[in-house]
Amino acid sequence: MLFAITLGETGGAQEHIRQLTRGLLDRGHEVGVLVQDPSDLATAARDLGAGVLPWQRITRNPNPRADLAARHELRRAVASFTPDVLHLHSAKAGVLGRGLLRRPEGVTIYTCHHPAYGPGRKLSHRITARPIEQATLRWVDGIITVGARDMPMLRKLAPRVPITLIRNGVDPDGPPRSPKHPVPGALWVARMAHPKDPLLAITVWERVVREIPEATLSLCGTGPMARDLEHRIAASPARHRISYHGYVPDISPYQSEASLFLLMTSIEGGITMATLEALSQGLVPIVSDAGDAFLLAHAGCGIVTARGDDRGTAAAIVALLRDPDRLVRMRDRALWFAREDWTAAEMVAATEDWYVSVRDQVS
Repeated sequence: MLFAITLGETGGAQEHIRQLTRGLLDRGHEVGVLVQDPSDLATAARDLGAGVLPWQRITRNPNPRADLAARHELRRAVASFTPDVLHLHSAKAGVLGRGLLRRPEGVTIYTCHHPAYGPGRKLSHRITARPIEQATLRWVDGIITVGARDMPMLRKLAPRVPITLIRNGVDPDGPPRSPKHPVPGALWVARMAHPKDPLLAITVWERVVREIPEATLSLCGTGPMARDLEHRIAASPARHRISYHGYVPDISPYQSEASLFLLMTSIEGGITMATLEALSQGLVPIVSDAGDAFLLAHAGCGIVTARGDDRGTAAAIVALLRDPDRLVRMRDRALWFAREDWTAAEMVAATEDWYVSVRDQVS
């Protein structure tokens, strides 16, 4: 298997690939990762024993000359690695890699972590991404989506391409870190960039602190909004109850000081890796109604609020912190959801089965 992804930074799609890489190597497969090098994912892939192929010309933003060079790099990587499966992750890599590996030499799989088009995305993305997807998505042999809400659109754009849903999964080690007895602390772990909205999280926490003065919020992550976030916190009346730590290699100390996980966002694919990691450590998520967040409410292990609703989100947090018995019950269900209902091992097995299924369908 050869994975190709647009960026190698720390993030949900990158953690998804790391989990797949580890699981498939354990199952005896040869795995290569085409990614920016140096990067966090390149380092992780090497540590796991995968082959790392540097993808130096790949960029996130549209750039015809760089995109053409990146496609040539990907073509050379396919020719040298000769994979049975070329697995493309994220929108840019998904477009650049289509049509390079065709049957009978192998199959191309595209994982949609979340579409670059649709409600909540930037207008420029909605204008350019959907026509490109509609024109090229038919060139892949199989599609994986991590979110149920994305399936209808993908089926519409590629009606003849096999599509399956494989939810994100995590495999935590050790006992859960969040306190068994609830504390008025929340943790944010996400990239400080659209579609995430850390500035809205600050507004939410200001409202929470008015009702529960001892409540604290810790934010971890980097991105283009980091400077604005720092300024917003410095000017906040709740600044002494909010801390921003930037990039944190090990978030376990912060998980051990929080009972809640906070995520304000306008669009996601499925349930994010960071949310699942929080659930696996016993943190109860308070998240925007995006992606498959509805599953958390359905399972009784999280609270889902309307996108952009700072008042409603703050009220939900205050009510939950004031009801510790309910919070403990939700913590128990959160642990079940992430540790028993669906694991990374099951995600890997389902992906491997899908490779076989697609190869059988196109052979």
